Amino acid sequence: MATTDSKRIPTWQSNQNRHTRFRTIVSVLRKYNVLSNLARQKHPSQVRMAFEELGPTFIKIGQILSSRTDIVKPAFANEFKKLQDNVRSDDFSVVKQTIETQTGKPMTDMFADFDEQPFASASMGQTHHATLLNGQKVVVKVQHPGIDAEVALDISLFERALPLLKYIPESSVVDLREMVAEIKRSLFNELDTSIEVRNGTRFYRLNNHDDIIQVPRVYADYSTQKVLVNQYMAGTSIQHFLAKVTTADADENHQYDDERRYLAHTLVTNFLKQVFEDGFFHADPHPGNILLRELKSSDIGYTDKAPRKPGHLGQRTLPPYRLVYLDFGMMGAISPALMDGIANVVIAVTTENTRQVGKAILAISNRTGTVDEEAFFSALAPFLGQYYNSGLGDIDFQGLLFEMVKVCRNNNIQVNPAVTMLGKAFGTIEGIVEMLDPSLSMMDVARPFARKYMREHLNLRNELEDAALATLQGLRDMPKLPSRLLSALDTFENGQTRVNIVFSHRQQFIDRIDTMVNKVVLAVILAALIVGSSLLVQSHSDNSWITNIGIFGYVTAVVVIIGLTIGTLHSWYRHWRRKP
Repeated sequence: MATTDSKRIPTWQSNQNRHTRFRTIVSVLRKYNVLSNLARQKHPSQVRMAFEELGPTFIKIGQILSSRTDIVKPAFANEFKKLQDNVRSDDFSVVKQTIETQTGKPMTDMFADFDEQPFASASMGQTHHATLLNGQKVVVKVQHPGIDAEVALDISLFERALPLLKYIPESSVVDLREMVAEIKRSLFNELDTSIEVRNGTRFYRLNNHDDIIQVPRVYADYSTQKVLVNQYMAGTSIQHFLAKVTTADADENHQYDDERRYLAHTLVTNFLKQVFEDGFFHADPHPGNILLRELKSSDIGYTDKAPRKPGHLGQRTLPPYRLVYLDFGMMGAISPALMDGIANVVIAVTTENTRQVGKAILAISNRTGTVDEEAFFSALAPFLGQYYNSGLGDIDFQGLLFEMVKVCRNNNIQVNPAVTMLGKAFGTIEGIVEMLDPSLSMMDVARPFARKYMREHLNLRNELEDAALATLQGLRDMPKLPSRLLSALDTFENGQTRVNIVFSHRQQFIDRIDTMVNKVVLAVILAALIVGSSLLVQSHSDNSWITNIGIFGYVTAVVVIIGLTIGTLHSWYRHWRRKP
């Protein structure tokens, strides 16, 4: 959210009608070559400038994509983080009318005090400080009037522009239709504040006072579809502490060492609890959504205690600082079945066996076509090996997630959207933790959670019954082994054995051979056509209709040859454009 001090007049106009807005969007997209740049994943700065010129909806789209490295390359994500909200704040009279219309109550019946000037304003709304009648300090987020209609219009027009993709050879690199569908869902969810109310209430119940984690309470009785009222919590963005840490590292100052390690371990441990215990996690934990509050001895909660670590009795006094989560518009939910699959992936990584990891990934993914599992495992191996047992400082999660999704897509595998959201969220947490404690190993923290989850959800009775049935079946088949072995030897001795050879990319190989054979046959037919036409023209030069047949054969051969040449050149061109 950009502060109101840095706002400027935007270049877009909110009162444009449908046709004028469509022409504006098309003009800007063409000016900055947006569709081609997105499809080819090139020139991210041009796309950012286009989004800024197109106004709030597209600025919000860029901000969403800045954390979706499963959809765009890290270079695009980093460029989109530079996007700023160039919107003016609404007058207090407009805010007052929105609140009273939405709640059906006068503001004086809800608030003892309400700051008329917002302390922040962004694409979708602006935020004010206020005080409830009971003295509780709150922050009130109010949507800009008409922003829902503007977003719906822009998204519908952007969807109309998607057919232009068929003219872009590189459109298969990124599925822009999938991207637009995901953005549409995210934007409409954010416009419905009631969703954030439910998310915030659930997240508060699950995580507030978990170690040093604090979550602001959501006041559902004061919130509506366009108004959100949250408990005010003091603190500054953790980004400010990260800047102090960076400066301390440059000066070889170790005064923050204990605090930074504690914060890093708490962030990772709490996030894994959200995944493996709650099945409900914060999907956008960027530094702007995490506050760090340094406590003074006079502050409430300074002497709060928490249970000691497992295996230790009693309680321990919490350190004098708290981590505060904000913004619950984008949350992820994991079903029990998917949680089983994710736990299996984590445990598979423990084995450092790429085949086992690949099988675990396949178990939580959808197949969109024929899948060559061996080719998929081979594609995973090169970049997975370098991440086993690595510290967070050595892992580029943004690049890893993008490459993982790309490998899956190239092998007709569709990663579960909840998994990509989870990977994106952990990658965001990783960016913070890497600066706090680069030596912290993701797997060292994740393995105990996954193993605990597997132990708690292991149905020992079912496992024993399955093992007993398998053993019984083996005992029943054991007496048949000698006769089956003898039969196999007789077959081999009589020369009736047959060996099936399976090799990777078999279908692609067969298709390539089929194409080559077709071209050879076509070349032979063309040669025969040319020779036959030549004989007709030479041997019947006095017969005009036979001569015309020969000439028609020449023309047909020339047209086919030109078509083949154009097709071959087009294929070469597309192959050249796909090269990085």
